[in-house]
Amino acid sequence: MKSVKSMQRISIDPITRLEGHGKIEIFLDENGEVVNAYFQVPELRGFEKFCQGRPVEELARIVPRI
Repeated sequence: MKSVKSMQRISIDPITRLEGHGKIEIFLDENGEVVNAYFQVPELRGFEKFCQGRPVEELARIVPRI
């Protein structure tokens, strides 16, 4: 990763289309090209773990009930 002094940081905090808290940080180089981007959500809801291996058709019935 390049020196922080030569990069611009764009922060989107809070993310409004997310239940709970979250933010996005985008780092641009001196030419305006994206060097790194981070999506951060501090809460662990656990949906991803129990959804692994299930057919996608089941998720629409399971996840809204939790």
